[in-house]
Amino acid sequence: MVKIQIDLSKEEDKIVEVYKLVNELKTKQEAIKQMIRYFKVDIKPKNLKEKDYFEV
Repeated sequence: MVKIQIDLSKEEDKIVEVYKLVNELKTKQEAIKQMIRYFKVDIKPKNLKEKDYFEV
């Protein structure tokens, strides 16, 4: 589990609050957890060549 503390601007806070209300969630934390599922993540090694990284 990872805990993240973020400072939201007033506008960002309003967006999260509206998302929470529209989706009938109890907390902003639940809203943010659902919102981040819309992102795609691609993780690649920084200091290794891909061929070395994926070699078994």
